[in-house]
Amino acid sequence: MRVVLGSQNACKLQSTKEVLAMYPKFAEAEVVGVEVNSGVGEQPMNLTETIDGAINRAKVAFKDCDFSVGIEGGLLEVTQTESGVAKIEACAIYDGQHIALGFSCAYVVPEDLHRIVVEQKVDMSEALKIAGYTDHVKIGTAGGGIGLLTGDRLTRYDMCKQALITAMIHVK
Repeated sequence: MRVVLGSQNACKLQSTKEVLAMYPKFAEAEVVGVEVNSGVGEQPMNLTETIDGAINRAKVAFKDCDFSVGIEGGLLEVTQTESGVAKIEACAIYDGQHIALGFSCAYVVPEDLHRIVVEQKVDMSEALKIAGYTDHVKIGTAGGGIGLLTGDRLTRYDMCKQALITAMIHVK
């Protein structure tokens, strides 16, 4: 069995390999990553864009494989918080006909980061650098913003795994 991930992001690739290995049907699967365009902005600004990005990645990656996977991190509106948004990972698994969706836990984005994302039209990695949280070039390939904010108690890798596992509920 061959599974293609619509990304070459090391965090997404490793989490995909690890989660699929948990399922007998996928235990021996070859998992490869290919760079694809998500079809949404660098920083999806709402849940619809985040889901669209995951689905687009999975569908574009579906070539010479049995399944493809798209994982997209983005924002969703959350009322009664200072920033008004949370960050979530969405996962789409595609078999050529059906899409299985899953999601990670979400965390409320600190207000200073959200303001930078909106005002300067940058993604979360860039906002983290501008705000002085890190000087890492692309934190989304490492522990992610959540890793920085929690002292690596929860990482983007963990969130990608959660999204994959919840998507696997719907894979036949």
